[in-house]
Amino acid sequence: MEEAENNEGADRPPELQPRHGNRCREAAVLAMRAFLDLLETAVSGDTVPVDTVRRIAHAVMGAEGALATYYDLHADGCAAFFELVKTERKRTDFFGRAITDLLVPLLDDPNSGFERKNLPQFFSALRMMLGDDIYTDYKDRCTEVANQLRAGGEFVPMDAFHADARIRDIVEATQVAVARSFKRFDARKEWFLIVMNTDPHSVSLGSNMFVPKNSDQKLAHAFGEAAFVRLFRTLFAPMRMERFDDLRRAEFAQKYGTPPEAVFGSLFVELAALDQSAAAAPVRRRGPAIETRQPSAKRRR
Repeated sequence: MEEAENNEGADRPPELQPRHGNRCREAAVLAMRAFLDLLETAVSGDTVPVDTVRRIAHAVMGAEGALATYYDLHADGCAAFFELVKTERKRTDFFGRAITDLLVPLLDDPNSGFERKNLPQFFSALRMMLGDDIYTDYKDRCTEVANQLRAGGEFVPMDAFHADARIRDIVEATQVAVARSFKRFDARKEWFLIVMNTDPHSVSLGSNMFVPKNSDQKLAHAFGEAAFVRLFRTLFAPMRMERFDDLRRAEFAQKYGTPPEAVFGSLFVELAALDQSAAAAPVRRRGPAIETRQPSAKRRR
């Protein structure tokens, strides 16, 4: 039993072997090559005295010059690599990464009105629209795909992850569910803006210690209709009608029981109308209150 545990994974193909120490192996391989080169140069014949081996080994271990420079450069590379590994291990929400990939153009644009600090609220709203069971199922399925693609290594090949048919199906099903939840557009939009602007008025410093946020922090987090339009146009860009050929349209209709224009058409119309309304409205100072298209009604006396 103990022998089986010690040999666990020994018969796996190379592509499935763990690669935690590859960076360290590179330095060791270079040192061994230097050792063998010196050994072959210093020794003739088949017999090598032990003292000669020790002398050459000590020379390699204490080497300066090019070899020492390589060690220094390699140490810097190792530090960066291990920091990257540590960061990668924290990225466990692969469903979130699948959806966020659609939003990269917004996150890369400082003027989009949608920043990484908006992601927690966005995913809170998404979870409520999908429901806990479906949301958890999608997370589990994305994690399963990621672990299969990781194949025992440190990193998930994200290009392969996003291109995987199973991930594309999950992303598409999410887009369909969100679009269907916006059938009553105005009411759902107002609800979404409320969620996006919901933010605790304090910052946690520990399990039982909080400090209030200042007014500037609250103001900077405001999310309005212009940002809403940009967000939804980006989220649903792959679902524009011009992106559907006859085959994809037929497959979509078979999968969801309705053509894509029946799912997304009214949403695109509402976004266009909201965009025009926002463009025609006078410029107002940005504030924590949620902006709406219609002017506020007068209070009753």
